[in-house]
Amino acid sequence: MPAAGSAVVYRYFPGALDEETLRYLLVGRENLLEEMLEELDRASQSGTPRFFLLVGDRGAGKSHLLSLLYHRVRGDLSGRIIPVKLAEEEYSIFRASDFFLRVLEEMGVDASEFAALDDDPLIRDAAVDTLAEAAAGRQIAIFVDNVHELFNQMDKSEIRALRSIFQRSDLFSVVASAPSIFSGVSDHDEPFYNFFRVFHLRGLEFAEAKELMKRVARLDGDTAFIKNFRDYEPGIEGLLHLVGGSPRLIVQVYETVSRAGTDDMGAVFFRVTDEQTPYYREVFGRLPGQRRIIFDTVLSADTPITPKDIAQRARLNPATVNAQLRRLEADGYVVSRPMKKRTSYEVRDRLFRLWRAMRRPAGRDGIGAFIEFLEAWNERPAVMEGEPLQEPSASYTPGERADAPAAIGKVQPGDPGEAARCMQLALGLARAELLDGNETNGLSLIGEAYRHADRPDPGTVRRITADFLKGIVGKGQVSVIKSAARAIIASGGAGFERFLKPVTDAVEIVEANDTRLYYTRLQPEERTVVAGIVREISGSDELLPGL
Repeated sequence: MPAAGSAVVYRYFPGALDEETLRYLLVGRENLLEEMLEELDRASQSGTPRFFLLVGDRGAGKSHLLSLLYHRVRGDLSGRIIPVKLAEEEYSIFRASDFFLRVLEEMGVDASEFAALDDDPLIRDAAVDTLAEAAAGRQIAIFVDNVHELFNQMDKSEIRALRSIFQRSDLFSVVASAPSIFSGVSDHDEPFYNFFRVFHLRGLEFAEAKELMKRVARLDGDTAFIKNFRDYEPGIEGLLHLVGGSPRLIVQVYETVSRAGTDDMGAVFFRVTDEQTPYYREVFGRLPGQRRIIFDTVLSADTPITPKDIAQRARLNPATVNAQLRRLEADGYVVSRPMKKRTSYEVRDRLFRLWRAMRRPAGRDGIGAFIEFLEAWNERPAVMEGEPLQEPSASYTPGERADAPAAIGKVQPGDPGEAARCMQLALGLARAELLDGNETNGLSLIGEAYRHADRPDPGTVRRITADFLKGIVGKGQVSVIKSAARAIIASGGAGFERFLKPVTDAVEIVEANDTRLYYTRLQPEERTVVAGIVREISGSDELLPGL
């Protein structure tokens, strides 16, 4: 393992990390790294260049993978390839000649004499000829981060000159990155249309994300985080549902949890989203007036929204809304979901929408309830403090449980732990009654359980509630799940209505037998959670989102 103390750099400038640390922090992309390395190796042997484009959202790990591939080429293939890595930000490349002069500079070749030529095409050709001489029979692999920004700086004639050199020479391979497929490589009339082989960086899975956190903690020397990870795990899994699989955000979640602990995952998430504020404000600043209003309308909607609804809320002409939505989608801000005659739009960056929601009290309440649900739903079976929970009395066997409410009602819990045990006992009996078809007894027991819900701490009540519902959801009886959720909401109030929304959404999808509801009623971060509950209820994958 690398020496401790360097992991903090990962979030902002992975190119500054040494190869050993980059290797250690690479999680989930090992196969892709080897595939690209093998392709470059074959290119160097066959004399056929390769042109790769890594595509992934901000923080997806593009720079990390690019930097590590550069090190691997320099170490493993240096006999056939000269790797040249440009800076992540290249503000002075406006011409093809600038590009090749920068490559010469990175290779340590003096190109000052070319300025005397006073003719840009001559300078460009002289730079390419000099590169061929310096390569001495080897290929040059150029690593270009944020290639979309480079193309935005260059006139199309200069981009065309760049492609012309790449096409007529076997000297150069290029490994580039961009946050999305941009017009410079996707439009038919652009010089680099269909030129790159595209690799999409997927987000990390839960297991990969947790492994990355542990590796960063080891580099930080944070032994407490490693030791207590199982205690943190349910809350971390809840946050990962929200932030997605971005390595940068995963590291940020680790850092926040490490500093603040996990007593309030809502506060942890607020800190994570708040750190995105400068970037998201910058995005708004780049958008012209009408486009900004339309984008903010999509951001602020509780569900995916149609152009008609956007036009009504923003008080804009429908034709204008449709035209601006097409532009927002082409630029990577929104995603459309066509379904027969209805097309809805949602924000491409899920954290952007959550950031916007967290700026409003109602939004914070809704997201807070969702985080609480995720934390309780992901909780491992808990052991209550004090004496272990006893099995229900034999007098409560099937057909004789009608006396249970009265018996439980006689208990006078004097402390929160006893109240929690009463809740567990009542809900355990309620589950048995409901699954046996004794709905009246079951609902009565639910009401009795929540008579004690004001004594334990809210987190304990949520965990008991989630455990009760998981036991019913797994049996697949939709009417029972629906009745139980309604009874809890009636007994526990509006807070439970927000808390149990993923369960009630799943029931609605199963009852309607309609997967379109995932894309008309739910935001992206909710879909995976609700889909998991749908799978548990239905016992199959037929009602999982497929668009």
